[in-house]
Amino acid sequence: MNEETQWRRLHPLSPLLRGGLALIIVLGIIVANFRDQILRLFVSDRIGDELAVMQEWGPGRVIDYVVANDLVIVAVGAILGILLLITGISWLSWRFLTYRITDEAVEERSGVIFRQHRRAPLDRIQNVNLHRSLLARILGATAVEVSTGGSGGKVSLRFLGHADATRVREQILRAVAKRQGRAESPETVLGASAAPEAGHARPASVQDFLEARARDIADFDVDPAAAAAGALVRVPHGRLLASIALSTEVFILVLLVIGVFIGSIWATPFVLFTLLPLTLAFIGIVIGQANTGWGFTLSRSSDGIRIGAGLTSTTTETVPFGRIHAVEVRQPLGWRFTGWWKMRITTAGHSLARGGQNKLQNTVLPVGGIDEVLRVLDAILRNEFAPAQTESLRDGIIGPAEHYLKPRARSRWLLGPAGRRAGISIDQSDAVGPTLRIRSGAMTRKFAILPLGRAQSVQLARPPLHWLFGLAMIQADTVLGPIRLIRRGLDRRDAEAFFEELAAAVIGAQQSEAPVSPANQGVNR
Repeated sequence: MNEETQWRRLHPLSPLLRGGLALIIVLGIIVANFRDQILRLFVSDRIGDELAVMQEWGPGRVIDYVVANDLVIVAVGAILGILLLITGISWLSWRFLTYRITDEAVEERSGVIFRQHRRAPLDRIQNVNLHRSLLARILGATAVEVSTGGSGGKVSLRFLGHADATRVREQILRAVAKRQGRAESPETVLGASAAPEAGHARPASVQDFLEARARDIADFDVDPAAAAAGALVRVPHGRLLASIALSTEVFILVLLVIGVFIGSIWATPFVLFTLLPLTLAFIGIVIGQANTGWGFTLSRSSDGIRIGAGLTSTTTETVPFGRIHAVEVRQPLGWRFTGWWKMRITTAGHSLARGGQNKLQNTVLPVGGIDEVLRVLDAILRNEFAPAQTESLRDGIIGPAEHYLKPRARSRWLLGPAGRRAGISIDQSDAVGPTLRIRSGAMTRKFAILPLGRAQSVQLARPPLHWLFGLAMIQADTVLGPIRLIRRGLDRRDAEAFFEELAAAVIGAQQSEAPVSPANQGVNR
């Protein structure tokens, strides 16, 4: 049997990293209960005595009892026995925690009493990600997360040494490429030659190990391969923090904090019970934005885009081009004067129906100027844009977009201020084939792109208000995700003509793509 396809074990510290939070909680309880004895032994007898007087009774008295009754040896033996038991269970768990990569699937087996076998077929693998929590970075370990299109099909190899995790990702991507009939090397798949191994050589001494761990903790660019290949986009920390401060979420958070403050002065329990949970939720959102955008880098390989980011925990995601179903560029109101935009994508395997988005929340640019937006679009659409194509995208995002089909004057009452920006168009010039482009938004400006080869259905609909005033709406459907592709308020005749053109473009695009079966697509009216 090929050595690469044999069953292999994970990092020896995997059981510790999987249950690291529980260990910290246990240690916290021990320190809290025996703090006076710890202070007496390591700081000062007087401080320990004072705490003992203040604490009339507690678990700390157990130590005094053990010492007074000459049970120290018995107690130390009991502690060592517990530690040996925990070590033995962890060792046994590690021995039964194995994985392998074959020509057909990525597999993982775990469990001592109750065995579990998870399998991710290569044909259904959507992306391969590297994830490192803070504790894992300290210990030099990395989790390899393999996502598939099926429900519950995720295989997570937690944890491997970072160099081993990088090699495993190479092996999986190489196997996927071979399965799909492409004979690419790992360097071609990852977009860099031997950079992962060169950047993470095994330390030769304890000093080298400690220095490597210090670099890992301080370095937030988690993908040396991307750095070697040359990142297309890097987001400075200052710009990220400024964008968060100007975001809608922070504005709402400030209003909530003011409401909580006023409610606490008036001692209104209803206000506090209502606003305090919302305040905590928005604080979590703001912290999440900082964590998913910190140290953000994006690079392109021959098969996909690679994204790295993270503050307390770091993630490197590899998204194949064929798994990107829609792209959206959006600009919150607070960013209008800065000219900043953010970008996100809808990808197969990260649909909202399967428990939410990925760790980076489908973000491919947390904040950037229009030139960076165009570079990211260039990477995603696999196109070396000619000047005319670049100007076409720029016009769709920030220009008047005169060639777009726009709502007529009588629909402005339905769309409000958003009607001035609204528009829809089909573009035939992209390397990925024809694309549907939709402009929308008044407070938050939006520009969405859907490669028509990824459309699952297109619809012409007339809700009651649209029907009453002779209007119609166009909607395109792809895999479930954060991006909605709808253009409301079109004149009925304009919408019908555009729908016929769109349906023909979808069928033509899907017939030209061999992996997509036209029988699985639909055109609804």
